[in-house]
Amino acid sequence: MKQDQFSISLYSPLPWAAEHTYDNRHNSKKQAIRPRPFLLVLLVTAIAAIALGKSQPPSNLSVTATFTSADASGTITDIQSDGLGPYSDGVAGIGSILTSNGYNRQIWGDWQFDDLISTTRKVSISFANPIQPSSGGSVVPNPPFTIKDVSAHVEVKCTQMPNGTGAWNNMYQMKVGQTFQCPLIVHFFDSNGYEYRIYMGPNWEAGTAFAQVTCNALAADGGCADWFIDPIPAGYDANGNPIPGASIGDLLYFPAHSRTSPDEGDFYFRYHFHISRP
Repeated sequence: MKQDQFSISLYSPLPWAAEHTYDNRHNSKKQAIRPRPFLLVLLVTAIAAIALGKSQPPSNLSVTATFTSADASGTITDIQSDGLGPYSDGVAGIGSILTSNGYNRQIWGDWQFDDLISTTRKVSISFANPIQPSSGGSVVPNPPFTIKDVSAHVEVKCTQMPNGTGAWNNMYQMKVGQTFQCPLIVHFFDSNGYEYRIYMGPNWEAGTAFAQVTCNALAADGGCADWFIDPIPAGYDANGNPIPGASIGDLLYFPAHSRTSPDEGDFYFRYHFHISRP
C-alpha cells in the first residue's frame, strides 16, 4: 500500500517543517526534517519575504459537510451523520475544510473533515455489508461493531490523481458537472480507543474503489462551491441519471505500538456527502 499522508506542509515559512504524517500502516508521528546547508539561503529569503508581507501562506477554506442518511435512490447509507444535522467548520469542535496543503502543490484541492476533538458530534459507520472471501473479499470480515457513532477523520485525496491534461485533480478548480474519481479514507477510533482505517482507492489497497466527486455550482470567485461525494455510479438510467452504487473499502486495524496492521476485511459502503462553501 502506498503512503497515505493526511497533510503535507507546502507553505511553511521554514524550509524544514515538521510534517504530520500517516505513513503506510504505522501510527501517526511528527517527523523533524534536518536542514541542509543549501537550505540556509532559502531560510533567509523566506524570513525576509515574510517580514515584507510577501509570502503569507494561504488559508484553508471552510466548508459545511452534510452526511446524508440515504443516497439518491433512498438506500440507507453506511457512513452518515450522528443525526444532529450538518457539520460546520469551527462549530462544536468540527473541522471541515478545503485544505491549502494538498499533494503536488495543489491549494484547496482536497476536502478534510474531523470530529476528533468534538465532545458532542460523531460520525455513524456501519459494517452491515461485509464481503466474504467466496465473493472476492480479502479475508473473513472481522469488524469491531456492526453500527456505531465514532470519532472520525475523513478525507478525499483528489490531488494525488493526475487529471489527464498534465495537471492534478483539484476540487476548487472543478467546473459545473465535472466529476473526478478520488481516493477516500475514513480514519476512526472505536469507543475503546482502538484505531481503524477504511481505505477506498485501488492506489492504496487492491480491489477497493475510488469515490466520485461532482461539482454542482460555482461561486462568484469562479471556484467550485458545491460538491457531492458518492461511490462511483453502478450505471445510468434511460435518462442518463446516475444509479447510486457502493464502494468497496478495506478495513485495517492499527494496534498501538505495533508495526503491523491486520486486515479486517472488505465491506461495501454507501455514502452521500454534500459539501458546500458558506
